[in-house]
Amino acid sequence: MRIALVTEGTYPVLTGGVSTWCDQLLRGLPEHEWVVVALTATGTEQSVWPIPETVSRVVMHAMWGPQPAPVRWLRRGTEIRRTLREALDLLWDAALAPDGDDAVEQATLALRTLVETSTDVRLDALLASEGSAAALLAAWRRHCPELDPLTVAEAVTAAGILDRMLAVMDAPVGPVDAVHAAGNGAPSLVALACHWRQGVPILVSEHGVFLRERYLALAEAGYSWAERRALTAVTRRICEVVYRTARFVLPVSDFNRRWVLRLGAEDSRVVTIRNGVEPEQYELLEHEPAEPTLSWVGRIDPLKDLHTLVRAFATVRTEIPAARLRLFGPVPEGNEAYRDSVVELVEELGLTGSVSFEGRTEGSRPAFAAGSVVVLSSISEGLPFTVIEAMMCGRATVSTDVGGVVECLDADQQAGVVVPSRNPEAFARACIELLQNSGRRAAMGVAARRHALSMATLSRALGAYRTAYLDACAGAVSGAVGQVPAPRVHNTAFDVAVARPDELVGGRR
Repeated sequence: MRIALVTEGTYPVLTGGVSTWCDQLLRGLPEHEWVVVALTATGTEQSVWPIPETVSRVVMHAMWGPQPAPVRWLRRGTEIRRTLREALDLLWDAALAPDGDDAVEQATLALRTLVETSTDVRLDALLASEGSAAALLAAWRRHCPELDPLTVAEAVTAAGILDRMLAVMDAPVGPVDAVHAAGNGAPSLVALACHWRQGVPILVSEHGVFLRERYLALAEAGYSWAERRALTAVTRRICEVVYRTARFVLPVSDFNRRWVLRLGAEDSRVVTIRNGVEPEQYELLEHEPAEPTLSWVGRIDPLKDLHTLVRAFATVRTEIPAARLRLFGPVPEGNEAYRDSVVELVEELGLTGSVSFEGRTEGSRPAFAAGSVVVLSSISEGLPFTVIEAMMCGRATVSTDVGGVVECLDADQQAGVVVPSRNPEAFARACIELLQNSGRRAAMGVAARRHALSMATLSRALGAYRTAYLDACAGAVSGAVGQVPAPRVHNTAFDVAVARPDELVGGRR
């Protein structure tokens, strides 16, 4: 079959866990023909991955390039404009209305109407002409009278972000048999448009839970409270539409699965497929560096919370003066300011000589070999390849208890240590204990590789995706796709985050 894989800011223009996952699918299921639709900032980005022969076409679609010229409203223009306005009114009304099936159904109708309206005229041009700021202002007055008024400037800002996101439904996918979105949000809007235009099934993977990461990102952004309130509301409603429309939702962890179910997906259509790696590519590391060293591997990004890691390392240095911290990974475009803030913190804490930024590395195994312990300090993850790969190499790990990290490990943490996120002291204590105890490091490395071999092989993951594609296109709704053991640990922070999202965006009642 011909499958469209839709990504956003990952494959093929950046390295990282999601890009690795994409490459695994494209190479590991050669019986399918693939179309890659990559949503990027400008559409001119260059691929950093060699494109496999299984891919017949790569579409680079700009999300934030120059806006198109507004539509000239002639003849049928009055009808199209009225329909567009009605759809945008419906969408913002559904976003700010009380949660429930009626709101989701209304949002579904609004999104589908936008797709149908853009049959003859591109949606980005329509939205450049009309925009949804007026619809947002009207919906705010209806549903949020007890809150401070939304200013016109705030409405223009929030609506502008939504309008650019909606415009991705113009992305030229072409005829396919199925669409697999690599995450909710923009990739899933492309999938929805393709589903309504061609009638093909949608599959959605959740790596870091798009909605949760939007909450976290907006909490750190410079938007006003009202702008954040509007954006989180409409994003949540779009995610709910996607989860209820998709043939299968395929989270990479049971932590993610609980978010998906809480947001309205049907249980029988949600199947956890955990990430896996090829054991032969991650042979056991038998030697450690001469100096006690912490290795971190990933992209330089706020979600990786390198500030906590650097602060934890400052504490490590007080007890182990010879310790080093080596940071391996690229700085994605747009994250330069965050990288600079990490460098400034290193200098402020007097760690310049002991912390090194190594940049991009060819594969993660050399980075693991450079460290005695592999660390992960993220505030959001799906099922991180870094931890799985380090375990497969026989390295001890210290990670934050986010997403599906704990699902990578055995029940008694003999295969790796997890600590609370945003807690430099707890992170430091775990690192110190491992760096000072070579016997425990070695035992943990053995247990880690044994556990990784039992639950995180690539062949197991690919087999589950193969079945999911066949079932989706056959119209089957089977809960048996890629069955995996039940989770051992439930993260209660999930319930708070979904029930009270305002708390994650600088909440105000």
